[in-house]
Amino acid sequence: MIKNLFSKMSLCTVLALTGTGMLSAQNNMDAKLPMDPNVRTGKLDNGLTYYVRHNEEPKDRASFYIVQNVGAILEDDNQNGLAHFLEHMAFNGTEHFPGKGVLNYLEKYGVAFGRNINAYTNVDETVYNLSNVPTTNENLLDSTLLVLHDWSNYLSLTGEEIDSERGVIHEEWRTRRSGGMRVYLEKNKLVYQGSKYEKRDVIGDLDVIDNFDHQVIRDFYHDWYRTDLQAIIVVGDIDAEKFEQKIKDMFAHIPAVENPEERVYFDVPENKEPIVGVITDPETSRISFEIVYKHNATPFSEKNLNYYRKLLIEDLYSSVLGDRYNELLQKGNAPFIAGYAAYYNKARKMDVFQNGVTLKEDNILGGIEVLLKETERAKRYGIVASELERAKMAMLSKMERAYKERNKQNNDRLVRGYQQNYLTNEPVPGIEFEFEAMKQLLPGISAEEVNAVSKGWITDENEVITLSAPEKEGLQLPTKEQLLAVVAKVKQMELAPYEDKVITEPLLSEQPTAGKVVKESNLKGFEATEWTLANGATVVVKKTDFKENEISLQAFSKGGNSLYEVKDLPSAELLGGFVPNFGLGKFDKISLQKLLTGKEVKVAPYVGELSEGLNGNSSIKDFETLLQLVHMYFEQPRFDQEAFNALKGRYMAYVANMGADINKAFSDSVSMTSTNHNPRTILFDTDMIDKLDFETMKRIYQERFVDASDFTFVFVGNIDAEEAKPMIEEYLGSIKDIDREDNWKDNGVDYPEKDTYTHFDREMETPKTTIEIDFHGDIEYSKENSVLMDVVAKLLDKRYLEVIREKEGGSYGVGVGASVDKFPREEYKLVIRFDTDPAKAEKLKGIVYNEIQALFNEGVKEDDLHEAKENFIKVRQENLRKNGYWLNAINRYYVYDEDMMSTEDFERMINSISKEKVENFAKKYFSTPAKIEVVMSPTQKEI
Repeated sequence: MIKNLFSKMSLCTVLALTGTGMLSAQNNMDAKLPMDPNVRTGKLDNGLTYYVRHNEEPKDRASFYIVQNVGAILEDDNQNGLAHFLEHMAFNGTEHFPGKGVLNYLEKYGVAFGRNINAYTNVDETVYNLSNVPTTNENLLDSTLLVLHDWSNYLSLTGEEIDSERGVIHEEWRTRRSGGMRVYLEKNKLVYQGSKYEKRDVIGDLDVIDNFDHQVIRDFYHDWYRTDLQAIIVVGDIDAEKFEQKIKDMFAHIPAVENPEERVYFDVPENKEPIVGVITDPETSRISFEIVYKHNATPFSEKNLNYYRKLLIEDLYSSVLGDRYNELLQKGNAPFIAGYAAYYNKARKMDVFQNGVTLKEDNILGGIEVLLKETERAKRYGIVASELERAKMAMLSKMERAYKERNKQNNDRLVRGYQQNYLTNEPVPGIEFEFEAMKQLLPGISAEEVNAVSKGWITDENEVITLSAPEKEGLQLPTKEQLLAVVAKVKQMELAPYEDKVITEPLLSEQPTAGKVVKESNLKGFEATEWTLANGATVVVKKTDFKENEISLQAFSKGGNSLYEVKDLPSAELLGGFVPNFGLGKFDKISLQKLLTGKEVKVAPYVGELSEGLNGNSSIKDFETLLQLVHMYFEQPRFDQEAFNALKGRYMAYVANMGADINKAFSDSVSMTSTNHNPRTILFDTDMIDKLDFETMKRIYQERFVDASDFTFVFVGNIDAEEAKPMIEEYLGSIKDIDREDNWKDNGVDYPEKDTYTHFDREMETPKTTIEIDFHGDIEYSKENSVLMDVVAKLLDKRYLEVIREKEGGSYGVGVGASVDKFPREEYKLVIRFDTDPAKAEKLKGIVYNEIQALFNEGVKEDDLHEAKENFIKVRQENLRKNGYWLNAINRYYVYDEDMMSTEDFERMINSISKEKVENFAKKYFSTPAKIEVVMSPTQKEI
């Protein structure tokens, strides 16, 4: 018999049971939360759980997941790494899809590996997804469900495929073993000390990976990939009732494992004395301090309404403490770069309250002390009512925006909620319930209650203290004893209560004098309205229904940092990161943030190479505030020397040790080589930060945003043009006009004239060779040439996956990217980049070149071309329902003079791309292309 868990309780009934007058009643707070009434969920006789939901975002798409309540924590020592290895094997042969059949089948329909087809493994779960599968083809839907069926119980696990995958796992290990990752793993060992979690890092033991007997992984699969530890989740534009029956029909026959091993949830031992660690690594670039307090997690069975209320308190307190840390950063020379506080679940049976700070190397203990003082201040005196009210407003505002978007929720986002419900019994009552519950619960949460709860988070036991830093000559790090001493010192310090300073004045002290629309027209092909304002500004408004409660902004003007001398470039390039930290008008950044609490609105300026502008978005009700902020960025910008100095100091500390990061060293080498060491190529390092100048940045900003006359403002979203018009006239039409018409300047930054090879060695903890090859040359800019270049990239991506990753086991992945640019000159670029074993580097580099030549010497495979074309059509269909896509399309209309192609014309163009056309295109541009080649190899260590 199939036990149906589909909730029959209506939302009205639930809310009646949890009405305002009853929320404080103990018996009610202990009640189990209802299941989202929009999902159909059940459990089959064999123990398999399922969730099915109809959802229309994206339209004509569905996401298919299989969630395994299985991770690295269940491995025996001789299986260390095999949970992750098994995840890889799911793509290497099943009963109905032998070999690479899963990928080969799905990619025929534009469902792409990596973007749509993927999986992950961590210590406690393994999750596979097939996302954005087209729902207009019933056979495709049935076959996609069949893939999940095979993943459940019918992996092939042939010896040949297992042995072939060992090299891929090796290369994934190599790519992921950065300094930052090694530090992270060492910190985890301290937090998990004494538990099985300490011994499992997911990627596993390479000796096991290289040598395990085939039967060992088959045994792990049989023991743990079983129906009582699996959930099938399907969310999308489908008939949910029909799909529920399909799942029952397809999965009910899978046999349950007899006498299954118990799925154990492991404890993390308590520690009476603090666990302290100082962790160094030659390749990490940051100095970080963290203090973690371990707590028992809420048992799965107790995740009720009271638990939900507890989550609200955790988020409120963490938000307030984070705001206090950010406030400290705006004052003078703050002794740290960034700070955070969070209470969260870290293991199935362990929560943590974690405070962390990124430090400056010249005042490590001072930075730690400031963080701890603020945490101690909050513990000792609590948060104040005004802070709490702002946090509540912000929380409720975000929930309200989500509620208004309830019919536009993304499939994969919904899946994540059902996934956590299955794995940890996390409540998923649905956005309707959550919004109503939050409105009723928040008023009853007082500062006194939040403070009482949070006091229990900071304890004298179960404390873990870590300091991580680069290994650097001359860098003096505190000892473990000094770290303990500063923690103890702060607990005894005299501290004053926090004082919450708030400016209550309106954003604009005076309403601006409105301008007028002097010309109106329809933007052909975009179904948008174009206005010209009296001050010369162009405004475009396009109404969409993709998001119920979102209006997006993109404003742009020609010029950018191309108009400035080399000495000004550091200040120009980082202007977008600094100016928002100055605030606006009479409000510094902190005052402005407090004033805007409860509003869903963001605006930020930028200065790029060829243009400057603003990006932003808002909810419908905060659209006027969005316009007010835009107005102020032109008419009332704020320049704060103290905030500039504070942020410059943080930037300097942030980049101080970036030289230790081998990936940064490689990227810098690519940047310098690809621009022929042009002086206008400014690397993000201490020299760049040292050259930042407040007055220069102020001058550049005032010059780039002096008026609106040559700006185009584009608004896309759920916006009514007639309702928006008077507000646009008031706030944009009132921006001053000096009748400016700037343009960008071509400064001659280009590739070297000849092929260039930059090969260098670098000391490394984990030896790897990193290779980037950039092919480039002149080309006429056109939509067809741009698409053909993308086709070439897609075909190469497929070939490198098959040959370099799968056949050779030579790399975890080869990145391929292509572009055709119109400005500052018409040219193309094809970039190929990958990591590999140094011993294989030359062979794989040869394969990269050979596969490019093979496109026209041996010819393009029809099946590969079909897959690429199907993917382009599928992706564009999805993009047409995204506000960001239309913003960029309208930008290209004005900047590139590029019309919007109709769906019919686009698909006609794609379908006209023949095998011969691609081969001729590839031969024309890649038979003898100009190129740069950058190779970073490990320094050979003397024996």
